[in-house]
Amino acid sequence: MKKFDSGHADSAAASSKSSAAVSKAEPRKSASIIVVDPNPLSLIATAGVMDYQGYGVICARTGQAAIDAFSMGHQDLVLWDVGDDAADALSHLEMMRQKTGYEDLPAVLVAESQWAGLEKKAEAMAAPTRCLFKPIDPNSLIAVVHQVLFMPSLVKAHRKRGSRPSQSGWVSL
Repeated sequence: MKKFDSGHADSAAASSKSSAAVSKAEPRKSASIIVVDPNPLSLIATAGVMDYQGYGVICARTGQAAIDAFSMGHQDLVLWDVGDDAADALSHLEMMRQKTGYEDLPAVLVAESQWAGLEKKAEAMAAPTRCLFKPIDPNSLIAVVHQVLFMPSLVKAHRKRGSRPSQSGWVSL
């Protein structure tokens, strides 16, 4: 798990040891995720869940730090806790998607119930974007991340038809 905050990249010794233990127990997945959260405790918790699942993780506390994380290599998904400023998260997400090669960058937005309209805005975006509302079950988060990462064409097809998947194993939002 890497931390990327205001242009500085850090790699904690403890996280590299835990990453090594995870990689021995479970093969690393081929996806790299930027986890954005202004709250340091929930940032670490969310990043830890994704790291435990075998994803490469870069942590960012601001939208600009998330954009700067592109300099650390190709990123496959953004997992963003919008905090108190959903509009800022959406504008930074759009800036990220204007970068060459990131036009279809998938995203999962995590929000408090006060941002209930965020789900409609997320569904209207061209790139695969899902929205989860707190409190979040880690298994649901993992399922949605996996769905958005590995089945974006299926998500896009359901959006065009105006339906949601009904098979078991899908998470209803």
